[in-house]
Amino acid sequence: MEQRELIIIGGGPAGYVAAIRARQLGSNVTLIEGDTLGGTCLNRGCIPIRAFVRGVEFLELSKKAREYGVNLGAVEIDFKKMVARKDTIVRTTLGGVKLLMERNGIEVLKGRGRLISPSKVEVVLEDGSTSSLEASKVILATGTRSAGLPVPGGDSALTTEDALDLSEIPGSLVVVGGGAIGMAFATIFNRLGTSTVVVEESSHILPGIDTDIVNQLLRELKRQKIQVHTDARLIEIEENEAGDKRVVLNVKGEESVLTTQCVLAAGERLANVEELGLEAVGIKLNNGNIEVDRHMETSVTGIIAAGDVVGTPRLAHVAFAEGRIAAENALGRMSEMNYTSVPQCISTFPEIASVGFTEDEAISQGYKTRVGRFPLAANGMATILSERSGFIKIISEADYNQVLGVHIIGTNAGELIAEAALAVGLEITSQDMGTTIHIHPTLSEALMEAALDVTGEAKHILTQDQ
Repeated sequence: MEQRELIIIGGGPAGYVAAIRARQLGSNVTLIEGDTLGGTCLNRGCIPIRAFVRGVEFLELSKKAREYGVNLGAVEIDFKKMVARKDTIVRTTLGGVKLLMERNGIEVLKGRGRLISPSKVEVVLEDGSTSSLEASKVILATGTRSAGLPVPGGDSALTTEDALDLSEIPGSLVVVGGGAIGMAFATIFNRLGTSTVVVEESSHILPGIDTDIVNQLLRELKRQKIQVHTDARLIEIEENEAGDKRVVLNVKGEESVLTTQCVLAAGERLANVEELGLEAVGIKLNNGNIEVDRHMETSVTGIIAAGDVVGTPRLAHVAFAEGRIAAENALGRMSEMNYTSVPQCISTFPEIASVGFTEDEAISQGYKTRVGRFPLAANGMATILSERSGFIKIISEADYNQVLGVHIIGTNAGELIAEAALAVGLEITSQDMGTTIHIHPTLSEALMEAALDVTGEAKHILTQDQ
């Protein structure tokens, strides 16, 4: 039995950050990864999706260039080159992670790890051989996978990984799942010229996103001619003689049939907990996810878990934070994960970002609220960029004006939300945000103005009292 100080199973965002943090704290680390370092985010998720977004942005920039007196001529899409560029970005980022493992002195084993006791791990290596390791602490960070479409013909649907590796742009696409991933793919392919339909089983798309933001996106989707069917349950997928897919739905109790070239499964994801040996050591699951406390500790002493496998907000930046907390606690610190100011960004056109409570959530929690809004159409930089669609919404507590939530739809929303996450995390007031001097002209001024609007003091729109 080979001895190690700390064993980590899974080399995605939670796993590799945990390994780096552990090395910073002076521990030797063995990281076990059966696939590719970087996990879903780097290889099949946010990095390649954002690479596609950047490519699609050039289509819009080329059109807007004419407004600035720059005529670029006819624009053509070389989709194979777009995919190749995405692959280059993934390889470059992956190379950076591998370099971090090497330079930090982290042992990386290519194989599958399984618990045989709370302190012992069996590894089936890439060549088929096995190795037994022992450590006082083990971190599980095995991530998730697509649940697919559990209906007849569901196995004919594309996974998100398939969609990122298509050789040509589909003429038509039905996206099953109206969450963040589904809506991102829908708007990306729509801008590439694909006729796109979104099917969502619940009563609205983007659960957990503020209603005003969702309504604005729906208006944008209508302009983009993206059809959205809510309260729509997938019944089956059939392939016709022409090779197209016949998609049978139950929409609000009535049967509806769509014909499309491709179907994309963009819904539920399942935690990778099989074959980890969880039952043998008694680790508890909660709705299929590994159950942990705020220290990322499982029900078994010495075993810690982090990242998507624990079912907290399945975001790479959350996994980064959980990986850090997991490593610190594995090495004797009492660090605690705080989820109150987790920002999120959705790669739609236009982009969406948010942090903290939605207006409905704040009210349901018993807060008396005040709301400030500022349209990007009134922002100088948004006008310069020809990106005037969208707005910023700030929810504050009515008596003390503590910022409870910030919601953005519009260009660069993901870059803007960091200031808002700091505001929510530090429990500052809307006056603090509104009286902080922002550079002019910048998009960030819209955050300042929305904060001022909470108390009717915005300068570049008519205030709520005017």
